[in-house]
Amino acid sequence: MGKSFLFLLLGSILLSCGSEDGNPDLLEPSDLLPSDGEISGWQWDGAPSTAADQTSLYTLINGGAEEFVERGFISGVLHRYSGSLEGTTAGLELFIADQGSQSNARDIYEKRAERMLFAEDTNIIYAEDARIDELTTLDSVVLDFWQQRFYVQISLDNRQVAPELVKQTVIQFAENVSWAIES
Repeated sequence: MGKSFLFLLLGSILLSCGSEDGNPDLLEPSDLLPSDGEISGWQWDGAPSTAADQTSLYTLINGGAEEFVERGFISGVLHRYSGSLEGTTAGLELFIADQGSQSNARDIYEKRAERMLFAEDTNIIYAEDARIDELTTLDSVVLDFWQQRFYVQISLDNRQVAPELVKQTVIQFAENVSWAIES
């Protein structure tokens, strides 16, 4: 019995250390969120909302949940940040989905292209593919990308206030998430 206990203890220690070592298989979407204040001028707006199954995903995102489920959805997180753009309060929404595999993450990225009619390719550090859409919605800039088994979407309102600053901000959030996936 002593050896069994020691084996279980050692196994749980290794598992708890794995995500700190950057093992992408142990990463949860919530592990990838920029922390409160990590990006200058941006604070958490409440607690992150998570989804661990189809039902909670439908509750988490308004529309489009089925396309994630059909493409291997494992878990996700939706989090809101608040900040200021040239003195005007702005809101940023960050959604990260673990799609279970690279091919599923790529498939959801490709499927979501039909929602981003004026998207242009952009570069995000480690992302496989990334695009930014500054025109489809009147009030928001949307950036999405896929990397490893994760699909990420970031949207920021108040585009008319400071268009270049809005674009820089969504790119900065994307870079932080991409770096967290890779680390």
